[in-house]
Amino acid sequence: MCAVAQVEDRLESWKEIAAYLKRGVRTVRRWEHDEGLPVHRHQHKALGSVYAFKSEIDAWRQSGSRMPMPSAAPLRLKSIVVLPFTNLSDDPNDEYFADGLTDEVIADLSTIRALRVISRTSSMALKQSPRDLRSIAADLRVAYVLEGTVRRSGNRLRVIAQLIDAAADDHVWSGKLDSTLEDAFVVQEQLARQIVAALRLRLTSDEERRLSPHPITDAHAYECYLRARHEAWRWQKDAIDHAVHLLHTGIGVIGDNPRLYAALGFAQLQYREAAIDVSERPIAEAEACARRVFALDSKSIEGLRLQAWIHYARGRIADAVADLAAAIEADPNNADALLLLSNCYLISGRVASARILLDRLLSLDPLTPLTRCMPAFADILEGRSAAAIEPYRQMFEMDRDNPMARLFYAWVLMINQRPAEFEVLLHTLPSHQRETVPGQIARFLGHALSRNEQAAGALITPELESRASATDVFPRFLAGGYTLLGQHDNAIRWLTTAVERGFINYPFLNAHDPLLADLRSRPAFIRLMDDVRRRWNAFPA
Repeated sequence: MCAVAQVEDRLESWKEIAAYLKRGVRTVRRWEHDEGLPVHRHQHKALGSVYAFKSEIDAWRQSGSRMPMPSAAPLRLKSIVVLPFTNLSDDPNDEYFADGLTDEVIADLSTIRALRVISRTSSMALKQSPRDLRSIAADLRVAYVLEGTVRRSGNRLRVIAQLIDAAADDHVWSGKLDSTLEDAFVVQEQLARQIVAALRLRLTSDEERRLSPHPITDAHAYECYLRARHEAWRWQKDAIDHAVHLLHTGIGVIGDNPRLYAALGFAQLQYREAAIDVSERPIAEAEACARRVFALDSKSIEGLRLQAWIHYARGRIADAVADLAAAIEADPNNADALLLLSNCYLISGRVASARILLDRLLSLDPLTPLTRCMPAFADILEGRSAAAIEPYRQMFEMDRDNPMARLFYAWVLMINQRPAEFEVLLHTLPSHQRETVPGQIARFLGHALSRNEQAAGALITPELESRASATDVFPRFLAGGYTLLGQHDNAIRWLTTAVERGFINYPFLNAHDPLLADLRSRPAFIRLMDDVRRRWNAFPA
C-alpha cells in the first residue's frame, strides 16, 4: 500500500473509528472486545492510543463476524427479561394486578447496575406469546427469564415464580410467596432480592436502599395505583380521566404518598402527550405533584423523571437533560428516561451523544416500535433520509393503529420524494384516525404535496393550531407543508414555534431538511437560523 493510500485508509483515534462506523465511541470499544473489531494500538503508548484501517473494518463488516445491528447488543451474562405474570385469579378483571406486579418487579430490578433488564414495554409485547423461552431469550439476547403466576383471592395473594437459565433450560430458582394485599410491595421486594441472590449479584448501598419497599400500605389505595397506571397508558381521554380519579381516591385513602403523586403527575401530562388538553393546566398540575413528591422524598427517582418531562413539555430541553442524566445514573435500565434523553439530544443537534444512548436503549427495549426507529431519526437529522424509509415502514407495520406511526412514515416518504407511496398511505387512513391531530396533519401534508392550498387551509382550524403547538414535532411538519405551498410567512411562524418548543438542531434545519429548501434564502429564515445557531452552540455538550 502506498504512503498516500495508507494515510487515506487510516483512522487515528477512537473518535475517528466511531465516526466511520456512525456509532458512539463506547459502542465501538465494546465491538472490539466482543465482536473482534480490528483495532491496533501504538507500541510504547497508552492503551487508549489506537488506530485502525478502513479496509480492515470493511472486511470485518462483510466477514462472519460482521458488524451487529444496533438492536443486537452483545450477550451479557447478567441479563434478564421478566415475562408478564399470568393471572390465575377467579376474576379475569384482576389482569391489571398481574400486570402491575410485573411492572413493579421490572422497576425494582432495573435499578441494579450489574443487571440488564428488558423494559416494561418490550416485556408486555410478549404477553401470551406462544414462543418458547429459549427463542425469546435469544432474540432479546438475555441469559435469564423470569416467569410466574399471580392468584388473588379477596385480600390474599399468592405469587409463584421461577428463574430460568434460557440457554441451558435449567431452573436457577423457584419460589412461592403468600401474603396479604397490603404486603404486595414486600412480595415484590422479596422476589427482586431472591433473584439477586440467585444471580450472585452484589448490591451497592444505594441499590440496597432503592430495593427497600416504599409501600402503599392500604389495599384499596394500592389497587387504585395499579389500575390508574394501566388506564393512563391507554392515551384516551376517558381512560386518563379515570386514572386521575383513581389516584386522587388513593391519596384520599392514605394521605400523602410519593408514588401516588408521581403517578398523578405523569397521568396529567398524558393529556398533553395525547393532544387532549394542551393548555397550561396539565403542566401546572404535574408541577404541583412534583413539588409534593420531593417534599416527601427528596431523592425520588420518579420525581426526577417527572420533573424532566415537565421541563420537556415547557421546551426547557437543557433542564430536562440534566434531570434525565441524574435519573439514569440512579436507574440505568429505565427505557422511558433513555428514550426521552435520546430525543432531547437529537432535537438539540447532539446526534453523536444520542447514538450512544440509542445503542443502550435498543438493548433494553427492542420490541417497541418507536424505539426501533430512533436510529433512523438520527440518520434523517444527519442528512441520510433514504436510510430511514425501511425502519419507519417497520414501525408503521408494527403499530398500524397508532396515527403517529402513520404520520411519521408519511413524513419520511415525503422527504424522500416517494409521492405514490405517500398517497397510498393517505388513502388507507382509517376513518377513526382522520380527525386526530396526526391524521389531520398527514392530510394537510398530502394537500401540500399536491399544492392544493384551499384544501390544506381548510384543515388548519384554530383548534388544530392550538393542539399542534404543544410539541416540537407537529410545528416542524406544518412548516414543511407551508413551504411547499409557498406560504413562507406561515412556514416561518411554525418553524419558530418548533424552535421555541426545543427543536434547535441547526445542521438539520439549515441544511438537511429537504422540505425547507425554498425557505432558506428568505431573510426571516436567515434571522431565525442565527438564533437557532446561537442556541445550538450554547446547548450543553
